Amino acid sequence: MQQRAPQIAHFSTDDVAPHQRIAAWRALLFQSSLDVDIAPAADVPFRATATVRELPGLRILSGTSPAATYRRSMTKIEGDDIALQFGSADHAAASLHRRETEIARYDAFLLPCGDRATIRLPQDARFITLRLPRAAIAQNLASLEDSYCRRILHDTPALSLLRRYLGLIDDVTDALATPELRHTAVMHIYDLIVMTLGAASDAADAARGRSLRAIRLKAMKDDAARNLENPELSVRTIAAHHKVTPRYVQKLFEESGETFTEYVVAQRLARANRLLANPRLTGRSITSIALEVGFGDLSYFNRAFRKRFGATPSDVRAAARGTL
Repeated sequence: MQQRAPQIAHFSTDDVAPHQRIAAWRALLFQSSLDVDIAPAADVPFRATATVRELPGLRILSGTSPAATYRRSMTKIEGDDIALQFGSADHAAASLHRRETEIARYDAFLLPCGDRATIRLPQDARFITLRLPRAAIAQNLASLEDSYCRRILHDTPALSLLRRYLGLIDDVTDALATPELRHTAVMHIYDLIVMTLGAASDAADAARGRSLRAIRLKAMKDDAARNLENPELSVRTIAAHHKVTPRYVQKLFEESGETFTEYVVAQRLARANRLLANPRLTGRSITSIALEVGFGDLSYFNRAFRKRFGATPSDVRAAARGTL
């Protein structure tokens, strides 16, 4: 069975009648008509926005919430999901039974989705909530319950990487274009959540081996892909941006089966091929396109292009014009 593409939905309370906004927001956040009390902090119109991305075994919800207190008094959620949340509010608070914690900006906390809990947001804030099955990570933690309603500092390295990884998924349009990429992304996020929550050392080491290097490599590749037109793009510039050594960058690329230079050349050639094949751009010269994608040597560009695609840039341009 072919895996479905990720479902992305956008929501704004501005699209809902004022008297229905809180109910609609409750249903979106909690996927149910739970006995969850949402008490806005001030007598002003309730306004909130959200984007929901549904992946296999993972729900990513990001958006803005007004200052409010969210209080769940009943346990009516089917299943056994958990939710990791962080956001931009200072002095937010969460409580679960008798456990309470205060959260500063971009700190995180974990709650079970089917238990009594309270979250207080003292100001309008952006937030991200990751909802996933408890079983997806529980076996890699000594005691998942010990992580509930505990403050996770914003500068925890794994949490910082998790935030950056989620940002890359949002920034790159085709980041999750295939079932394989979606599965890999979810596994990376699971691993980063495990490390964020403080996995037992063996599980954390295993997760780190699978994910940290892959995530760092992806960040470096995305950085390089955004700067292909820069003739100064090099291992050194990428290393400086990511605050690592050039040799570390080289090793990450080599472990993936190609050198940094091979990756950059392949990306530049792919972009040049797309531009040359675009019928709307046939008025542009081949030289200008080569320069735009970062090639300073036209002879080298022509040789590399023919080796890569089995045709010359002129052949691709002629096909785009319909003259072949």
